[in-house]
Amino acid sequence: MSTEKKGYWIYSVIAIVVGFGLFGWFGYLIYDLIIKLSEKDFSNNTVIQALITLIVTVFIGGYFSKWLELRNNKKIELYKIRSDISLKIIDLASAYYHNQNENIRNLLIAESSKVKLYFDDEVLKNLNIYLESNKKDKDKNYESLIDSLRKNVK
Repeated sequence: MSTEKKGYWIYSVIAIVVGFGLFGWFGYLIYDLIIKLSEKDFSNNTVIQALITLIVTVFIGGYFSKWLELRNNKKIELYKIRSDISLKIIDLASAYYHNQNENIRNLLIAESSKVKLYFDDEVLKNLNIYLESNKKDKDKNYESLIDSLRKNVK
């Protein structure tokens, strides 16, 4: 198990335990409110308890839903950017594979600055190896570049 997956697993377990604890506490508050209302023991404490339960559930629910929405939007936007860059690099690398034109090579070098921002160092390394390779190694280096792009877009 890799370090990242282990960290996510531990974080998930903690988040689930805290989440169930909050749900249990809210359940207890609601249960206690129902019991007090059924016994006609309606006091100021009961009203305060009901208001606290309502406010906490509404605000925490709204906060978590906005947080999840923001996180998912960032992931989707990053995926779109990576896909666009990958497709452009694949198009340019294919054109350079068939026609060793200096203009196409310069365009690939220009795209490498985007690769530095959005991809792992492995993709940049494979791109540089592909650009510097000779004709007999170009096929193997082209395939390794495409595989590294494919791995990062998934």
